[in-house]
Amino acid sequence: MTTGAAPSACAPRASFLCDFAVGRSYPSSVALGPSNPTWKALYDALAALAVACDGTFAFVLDEGNGLWCVGIRDRAPTTMTFKEDDAADRFYRDEIVPRTSMMQHGRKFEIVRRFTDVNESGDRYFAVSFASIYALVVWFDTAFDVERARTEVRKALPRIESLVVDLPPSGGPSDDEAAAKVRAYRCAGL
Repeated sequence: MTTGAAPSACAPRASFLCDFAVGRSYPSSVALGPSNPTWKALYDALAALAVACDGTFAFVLDEGNGLWCVGIRDRAPTTMTFKEDDAADRFYRDEIVPRTSMMQHGRKFEIVRRFTDVNESGDRYFAVSFASIYALVVWFDTAFDVERARTEVRKALPRIESLVVDLPPSGGPSDDEAAAKVRAYRCAGL
C-alpha cells in the first residue's frame, strides 16, 4: 500500500483473500479467510453488525481499495462475495477516492447515503473511517434508520478496529507500512 498519491478510481483491488474459483491467492504468508481465527472473528463481527443495523452486509475497505473482510448477515464465513465486492468497488470509487488525501491526513469521516422514497434506486450505506486508512461500511437494500446504524457502528467499531489491525499485513510481514503505523499509533494510545 502506498501513501502520498491518491489511488486511481480504477485501482485494482489487492487480493487479500484466497478464492480458488477465480484464481486468487494470498500475498502474505498467513492466509486470510475462514481458516484464520482473527479473520473469522472479524467476519462474525461484521455480519453481526449488519444484523444489528438491519443491513444486508458490512465490510472493511482500506484507502488502496483493499477489501479486508465482508460479513454477510445470516451466511457462514466465506470469501465468495462477488456481489459485495462490486458494491465495495462502487463505494471506493464514489467515496474513498475523493477522500484519500483527507484520510492520509488523519481526518475522519462519516458518510450516509440513503433514499427515503421507495421509488428511488441506488446504493444505500452508512460508513465511518477509522485508523486513518480504513472505512467500515454497512450496506442496506432498503431505507434504513441512520441513528440506529450510527449507534450500532459506534458500539461495534472498537472490536472491529482491533481485529483489523491484528490481521497480518496485506503483502507479508514487513510489507504494510501503513498498518504498522496504525499499530504503533494505537499502542501509543493516541
